[in-house]
Amino acid sequence: MPNRFGPRGVIALMIPLQNGNMQPEYEAMRPEGVSNQIYRFSLAQPDDVAEAVIGALPGARGCYPDLIVCGNSLEMRHWSVERQALYRAEVQDAVPEVPVITATDAVETALRTIGAKKIAVLSPMSEVYSKSVASYYSGLGF
Repeated sequence: MPNRFGPRGVIALMIPLQNGNMQPEYEAMRPEGVSNQIYRFSLAQPDDVAEAVIGALPGARGCYPDLIVCGNSLEMRHWSVERQALYRAEVQDAVPEVPVITATDAVETALRTIGAKKIAVLSPMSEVYSKSVASYYSGLGF
């Protein structure tokens, strides 16, 4: 819902508690007239990140957002295309009145938009999680 600081709209950004870079990066990309509202979740339990995001989503309703962006890459966990579809549904069920974009879905959309056929991924994660990334994008046909 637009407000005096965001007459064009309000975006609720779900970002990791432990990530100090994302908030200023999102602020640098913020279009004029849009208000970014930050909501955080913990990465303390790496395999429970999806649940942490879903648990933090109800708090984002308080700013009456026009859009919620979940800015974390879940494919960098034990993840699959099927698990992403389930997660997407769980996220939308948590805030049915607000459109939600996940970083994982945004990456897929961007790759398809530019016509990518093959990709390479550089991952700062463990070997196990890096294999999950490769498996996830292979499952999408890349």
